[in-house]
Amino acid sequence: MMVVAEKFQTGFDQPKLTAMYVDKTLTGLAAVQTLSRLNRIHPDKSGTFVIDFVNDDHQIGEEFAVYHGKTVAPPTDPNLLFDTRRELDAFGILDTGEIQRAAVLLMGEGNHAQIDAPLQHAVDRFRALYDDDQESFRDSLARFVRVYGFLSLVVPFRNPELERDYLFCRALAMLIRDRDPGESINLGTEVELTHLRHEIGFEGSISLPDGEGEVATIYSGTGPLSDPEEERLSQIIARLNERFGTDWTEEDRLVFEAAAGDLISDVEIQNQAVNNDEATFRTYVFPARYEKALLSRIDRNSDLIYAYLDSNELQAEVMDIFAVNVQRRAAVARQRTCPIGDLLGPDRESLFLEYKSTLRWDIREQRKRGIPEDAVIKTIAGFANSEYGGTLLVGVADDGSVHGLEDDYATFSKRGEQGDQDLWGQHLQNLIRSRLGDAVIDLIAWQFHTINGDHLARISIDASGFPVLERIGEEEIFWLRTPTSTVSVSDPQERDRVVARRWANSESKQSSIDG
Repeated sequence: MMVVAEKFQTGFDQPKLTAMYVDKTLTGLAAVQTLSRLNRIHPDKSGTFVIDFVNDDHQIGEEFAVYHGKTVAPPTDPNLLFDTRRELDAFGILDTGEIQRAAVLLMGEGNHAQIDAPLQHAVDRFRALYDDDQESFRDSLARFVRVYGFLSLVVPFRNPELERDYLFCRALAMLIRDRDPGESINLGTEVELTHLRHEIGFEGSISLPDGEGEVATIYSGTGPLSDPEEERLSQIIARLNERFGTDWTEEDRLVFEAAAGDLISDVEIQNQAVNNDEATFRTYVFPARYEKALLSRIDRNSDLIYAYLDSNELQAEVMDIFAVNVQRRAAVARQRTCPIGDLLGPDRESLFLEYKSTLRWDIREQRKRGIPEDAVIKTIAGFANSEYGGTLLVGVADDGSVHGLEDDYATFSKRGEQGDQDLWGQHLQNLIRSRLGDAVIDLIAWQFHTINGDHLARISIDASGFPVLERIGEEEIFWLRTPTSTVSVSDPQERDRVVARRWANSESKQSSIDG
């Protein structure tokens, strides 16, 4: 018997291996490679089996289906290598002379002390960066090293400078690794296993479809970005009733949502939502605080809450449902009231926060144009159509620096009078009413801030209870917020699917839009 964590999970070759017990999530190629450890042939081996405590059989089947039959892969863009290398220049860490000297030494002509000297200068410049910039540089550096290591095997590069950069960056990456990944938490003396129940969720073989599968190649140098697929709370209630024998109704669901709402309005929870990743928030922050919020409502909903407290398995299901929801809604709630400086800086834009330099003034053309207005309206509609809403800062450049609203103010000037916040806000309101409809105004609030004499506007957008469409003449556009941008959903069938998923419980959707 072997207990495997990582090293032998995809590289172990033992023909005698017959059975596998899985208690970790397997996705993508890792699922295929891990379970394929069983397929080695041995004379005394008549069959294999897997006992899986975590994964769903349909999902595992889908992961294998990509590699079953004919597998194709789109081509990798070789220019990606040059793009990832150029990203590093923006940090001011790399010096051409130091790279050339170090590369010669790294190729075998220098000792450790000689090699360390040019590298140490780069390390010192790295240490002088802010923590966020250090993390960004580490990511960019690792991406260049990884992409070069892969592409150099399949694409004939005849560029000695790239090879020198690669040698230097690979050595530098070893010297600037994060030395404080976080303390582990030992629960060995705090938690005792008292009960364990096994329940078969599926038994049998997983059949695979014939046809062609497609695997992803390197496009951006980053890993795949995705959010967990969200499920409507009404569907979750039905699933919990089926699994645990409960008879909860939509009214009972409101109890859990009310407790979640109590947390979202808590300033401490808002700060913890922003300063922890999803796994840490779900495991160490959310459970105790959510239970406390539920207990505060026990006088009104005792039967429901006791059913929750009596079942650890049910608690885990409810935690999985609400933890991410509460964290994201709390993060958005904090954006409404936190010091404006907390929202500014490089790489701060997210699924819930976006920057726009101006509302009316086109910086590139240096004149008033409709393009900045289009971008602002698109973003507002995207946030309104999202599950959580969001915050739009106008007067802030893409790099998080303050651009100010003075260029916009100048577009309102008449007879030598300068525009101001009132004219700017009135124009924004008129723009929203004409492009998105009067009902959307109730979802939006804005306030002005001054930083070093420059004005900026914080626009807070609530999640809408109905689909928000932008109207331009006879055309209607549905904007959808994604982790990286706001996109239009032009295909009618695809838009219907998005609307059905987002507003599953809404009635008379179209009349709500028209109203």
